[in-house]
Amino acid sequence: MKILGRVVLFLALVTGNTAMADQPNSSDSLRLDAARNIVASVNAKDSEAYVRDLANDVVVTLYDGAVRLRGRDAVKANREQHFLRFPNARNQLIHLVEIDNRVVMHDQVWLTETQPLPANIVEIFTFEDNQIIRIDVVQPSSLFEQ
Repeated sequence: MKILGRVVLFLALVTGNTAMADQPNSSDSLRLDAARNIVASVNAKDSEAYVRDLANDVVVTLYDGAVRLRGRDAVKANREQHFLRFPNARNQLIHLVEIDNRVVMHDQVWLTETQPLPANIVEIFTFEDNQIIRIDVVQPSSLFEQ
């Protein structure tokens, strides 16, 4: 998964319109705040906060391109079930980069307290009118086989 970190860094270096979360930047935007909110809401187990910045018709896809969830209510219900199944889940923001109307986020996730190493996940949030209209998720295919 070191390659994913390099991809994000590469994107940050080759584009002029970027803001990185791990560096103070006056151009931090509502989009970056929305991505940070996703991380904070997972750690707080707050499904309502998780969907705060999602459009009503948001679409969530996984690494295989298949649409997994459609709509804000479906995402909220999914997060509620996730928090029940994994009450000790937590994540840590590693890197954010904003490119035009997208935010690329690399975070690490632990589903249980006994999980020795985190799973690396990359989400690409696509925005329209400051709402997330699409989330593309790249994660290990075996992540939830616990």
